[in-house]
Amino acid sequence: MLIDILNKLFFVLYFLSMANIARSVFFLIGSFIKSNSENPQKFILTTRQLFLLGLSIAYIISAFFTGIKI
Repeated sequence: MLIDILNKLFFVLYFLSMANIARSVFFLIGSFIKSNSENPQKFILTTRQLFLLGLSIAYIISAFFTGIKI
């Protein structure tokens, strides 16, 4: 029972991590599209966003090698 709840929680965290990475990639591509030679557009991440992106990437890589289950 408890393991099933934890597995569902880990799956939700996996999904949220993928959504966070997709959001960052979307904004990165958007900054490249908006940018031109006369008005360069930087892609800026706050410290919190950078930390969450790193954590999301680490969780995705970890889940890729070990799986989501306990």
